[in-house]
Amino acid sequence: MAARKSLKSPDLYTVGWIAALPIELAAATAMLDEEHEKPWNFIQSHQDTNIYTWGRIGEHNVVITSLAAGVYGTISAATTASSMLASFPHIRIGLLVGIGAGVARPEEGRDIRLGDIAVSQPQGSNGGVIQYDLYKVKPGNQRESRAFLNRPPEVLLKALARLQAEHERKPSRVPEFLAQMGRDNPKMVKQRAGYVHQGVEHDRLFKATEPYEEIKREPRESTEPEIHYGTIASGNTLFKDAIHRDKILEDIRQECICFEMEAAGLMNTFPCIVIRGICDYADVHKSDRWQRYAAATAAAYTKELLSYIPTQDLQRTQKALDILKDIAGSVANIHSISTSTAAAVEGLSEDRQHMKVKKWLSSPDPSNNLNEALERHHEGTGSWFLESDPFQEWKSGTRRHLWLHGIPGCGKTVLSATIIKHLNQQLEASHVVLYFFFDFSNRDKQSLDKLVRSLAAQLYARCDTSRKDLNETFSLCEGGSQQPTFKLLCTTLLQMLNYVERVYIVIDALDECTTRLDLLLWLESVASSGPAGVQLILTSRKEEEIESQLQRWLCPQSHIPIQQDSVNHDIRAYIHERLQCDREFERWRSQPSVQDEIESELMKKADGMFRWASCQLDILQNCLDLRMLRESLASLPMTLQETYAGILASIDSHHRQYAIKILQFLTYSDRRLTIQEAVDVIVVDPSGQPFFDPRLRMPNPRDIMKVCSSLVSLVTNRDSSHPAGMELQLAHLSVREYLSSKVIREAFPKEMAEIGEIFQTSINEISARADITRVCIAYLECLGNKRSFHELMADFPLDWERSRSVGSAFEELKAEFPLAEYSAKYWMDHARTVETERDISERILHFFNHQSQVYAVWRGLFGEDRWISRKIPTPLYFASLSGLQHTVRLLLEEGADVNAEGGRFHCPLMAACSQGHKAIVRLLLDKGATFKVQGDLYDNHLVRACSFGHAEVVQLLIERCADINTPVSGLSVAPNALQVASCRGDEHIVQLLLDSGVDVNAPIVGSPYHSVLEAASSQGSKEIVQLLLNKGANPNGPGVHDKTPLLAASRKGHREIVELLLDHGADIDFPGKHYDTPLRLACINRHKDIVQLLLGRGANIYTPCTGFFAENALQAACRQGNTDIVRLLLENGAIHSRPRDYGSALQTAAGWGHMGTVQLLLEKVTDIKFLGGDYAGALEAATNRGHIEIVQLLSERGGNVSVPEHSSPLNEALSRSDNII
Repeated sequence: MAARKSLKSPDLYTVGWIAALPIELAAATAMLDEEHEKPWNFIQSHQDTNIYTWGRIGEHNVVITSLAAGVYGTISAATTASSMLASFPHIRIGLLVGIGAGVARPEEGRDIRLGDIAVSQPQGSNGGVIQYDLYKVKPGNQRESRAFLNRPPEVLLKALARLQAEHERKPSRVPEFLAQMGRDNPKMVKQRAGYVHQGVEHDRLFKATEPYEEIKREPRESTEPEIHYGTIASGNTLFKDAIHRDKILEDIRQECICFEMEAAGLMNTFPCIVIRGICDYADVHKSDRWQRYAAATAAAYTKELLSYIPTQDLQRTQKALDILKDIAGSVANIHSISTSTAAAVEGLSEDRQHMKVKKWLSSPDPSNNLNEALERHHEGTGSWFLESDPFQEWKSGTRRHLWLHGIPGCGKTVLSATIIKHLNQQLEASHVVLYFFFDFSNRDKQSLDKLVRSLAAQLYARCDTSRKDLNETFSLCEGGSQQPTFKLLCTTLLQMLNYVERVYIVIDALDECTTRLDLLLWLESVASSGPAGVQLILTSRKEEEIESQLQRWLCPQSHIPIQQDSVNHDIRAYIHERLQCDREFERWRSQPSVQDEIESELMKKADGMFRWASCQLDILQNCLDLRMLRESLASLPMTLQETYAGILASIDSHHRQYAIKILQFLTYSDRRLTIQEAVDVIVVDPSGQPFFDPRLRMPNPRDIMKVCSSLVSLVTNRDSSHPAGMELQLAHLSVREYLSSKVIREAFPKEMAEIGEIFQTSINEISARADITRVCIAYLECLGNKRSFHELMADFPLDWERSRSVGSAFEELKAEFPLAEYSAKYWMDHARTVETERDISERILHFFNHQSQVYAVWRGLFGEDRWISRKIPTPLYFASLSGLQHTVRLLLEEGADVNAEGGRFHCPLMAACSQGHKAIVRLLLDKGATFKVQGDLYDNHLVRACSFGHAEVVQLLIERCADINTPVSGLSVAPNALQVASCRGDEHIVQLLLDSGVDVNAPIVGSPYHSVLEAASSQGSKEIVQLLLNKGANPNGPGVHDKTPLLAASRKGHREIVELLLDHGADIDFPGKHYDTPLRLACINRHKDIVQLLLGRGANIYTPCTGFFAENALQAACRQGNTDIVRLLLENGAIHSRPRDYGSALQTAAGWGHMGTVQLLLEKVTDIKFLGGDYAGALEAATNRGHIEIVQLLSERGGNVSVPEHSSPLNEALSRSDNII
């Protein structure tokens, strides 16, 4: 077996293998073609206690785990599988492989022998596995099975069929794999009870009714295992005799080939196939002799089966997590009231919540940026910084923040990745590393909002204790049906950070953020008022705006320039490694002096630019002899711009138009192109006939790299490792800056000025976007002739069956025509800049033929309108949605219906309002668009404009007499415009609405909030709260369940808002009818500053909550173990020994195990023997919960050991733990 390596991401493992026993795990591991080390960036799910073996079989990366030692059965298997899926969400298929008991019936033609292989195969409604101990009792005491379980995934069944067909012609490879196992692992093939055939003399089958009467069977020609396909019976019962076994078979009324004990726990929670080696016959003669050999035959067959699964089929297979249906219900149905199952279901429920929150956040995943940067990292580079005093001080906490700045191309991103990897490798349990890479090539990674979402998602995944706050925000946003305001999201993230002792945050490329000023102000707020454990490393170019903002809070000693000398040392190591390792430089290996000459000449001009050195090496590798090499070295460019001009000039004239097309797309697109998209971009000819001919595609898609050389790079996307997952991007931000500048031509040598002019003219934004629009429309027009969707798409809305048919058809279309999705989604974005050009305008109007086949196909590709719209959206709708103002005007002039219904936003006016296209909104209104639409979704234009923050559109709608008080109707949640703007924290729009006379106290139906003031108070918008109060908002206005604005602000920790509400007459002791008081909420949520404020304003310290816990403020603080707040309450007169329904404060602290709080209360205690609450006293509370140290402390202070009328602490201790006694 090859030396171990580590793959760059755990997401590359798509096959999950579960082996219940250690011997099964050994056999599985022995079948690996290659064993891997754990990926360094693997993050195990918090409830996953599995231990994994990593490796490769054929083309598939496999992760293997087993049940805990000594544990077996369906419940343990279910827990193991669900834990695996929690840590490996990219797993496509599962394999349950091990040993089982054969159901041999020679007289019926089912001649199963020990060592044979049983494979679950569906038969009719039977999914291939049945649970034999789940049944219903029918009249006459007959039992009927109720537990047919799910089928294996389709990709496994297809492979199974192919393998069976192959075995009809050729022998199985199982013996070959067993022999290889023996050669690689000699210890495994010892004869006695080893992983080899145990001899026919030890394989004896007996009658069920006469357990010592052997059944005579015909000898086989070979001892090689045979393979049997059929139903496998699974359950939690161990069979000790054949009579019991046959009674089970009679009850389930199925012809089974094997019994085993794990599969029923998996089939509904882990899409898999079951493969068993036969080790006994489930009778009194059961022994362990055959178990190892049976485990080996099953593992060998599994290896053969995997070889029949094409990687492309596996990549197209749905992820296992995505196809699970109501896991908790299925497991509960199988295992009823088992406490082990309850724990497994609870863990699954947590993971389902995690997936919901992750989907709701829509946070970009920075790990692919990290992996790409680490691939460019060369061993040893970056050590100058990791070993430096500033970094060591930062890591230890003596220096909190650092800003690393350097010139373009000096390797900042790779250095950031090096830092992240270093921190993860040396991470302490109480510390967390978070990171983000701003990315010029990905619009989803260019804003502050995306940064905050990503950090919140990472922290949520890595730290259990931080999840509470984000879960609460998720609930406030209607369980994910609404997006949080940016301010609420920031507040939530800061609250989450409080739960971690130290958080290292690395943020790369601040200069690539499109909301740079907002980013810099946010960083200042985190550094100045965020949790003390947060430490930042920031990287960027040294730009004046960034430097001036950072100087406001970051001391000069923490501004770390990436020095040329340090980087040059790394560049020299990089050059040396490429000269030694790159195949293209092999021609100079025998001439060390030439290698030294290359290194020396490059280092003279590198000037700390990794990017420059990399480009020169790419050029030099094409030099075939010493003369060519020295000519190139003598004419090395001085700058990156000259370098890029040289690369453009060197592109073969036959490839030039290809290169221009690719560079146009990559320079002005908001995302990368897949390699298949790029290939089709080259083929499209908008002026030709046909526009697109798939026969002209490059046979080898990777050849596209030869077209643009060092200006582009090929990266692997997160979901795949095969060529279909490759994406093309500009190689560096400096490339985009050069191509989008006006100095392309100037960087060319004079003798090549004509070529420079061609590129300058073709890649300027207007020319490029016009060409992209032409390519996209031409490509889409070809699709209308390839697929017939017109009938499927004709009637809206689509019913479920037709929507599935349409969805499947579109997936096939996108697979055949890779550029289809990009063209459909982005052509209007490009056209918006150039739609006034005559030929573009004509193409758009021709394309927008409402009745055409092309229009029907495009609508389906464009997005979700096909699923939710009642009527077919018109061209005017799409033009309004996408901001095509010139096209809107032309369509209206041609008589388009301005109020035509259809589309997600129901009509053109609503679509334009939602996207903030003010000029189009005005144009539509001028042409008679009405506010009175007939739909029941999104039917309030003003609310839509407010929800997206389009202040100018809001102003225009108010001027045109839109109803400012009307909420969204027809929905369970009906916010009005003022609430939407307040929750967004949009002070400008709130002021516009207030100035227009909106009702500030209007009730809100079906919302988490019942008044606008409560919403603003909860969201933390002090300025908006002030505006609302100034306009007469009721500070005591009841919210949902009689919650007030003061309760909301106290709960969320908004001190300034609490003070503001109190200043305006909010009732400080107003208790929600079934909920809390402001003081208790502040205590339970650990907001000491608000507790102090409320006490200073006269809050009643004894007012109890009447809700579930029925506790006062002191008891709440004791339950949380917040000693500072407990001390504050005691200093303000709280009496800790006053028992209530929930018990005394001391009982509460003792029962929850808060030693520090107990000690503080005992300083004031006079009698700790009082009764009350659920326990007889504090000692019993601590004893019942098993808090040994607190029991000892209370006993020393005189707590009762025996209390009449209650179960005594002594009895409780006897029943729970010898340690307590």
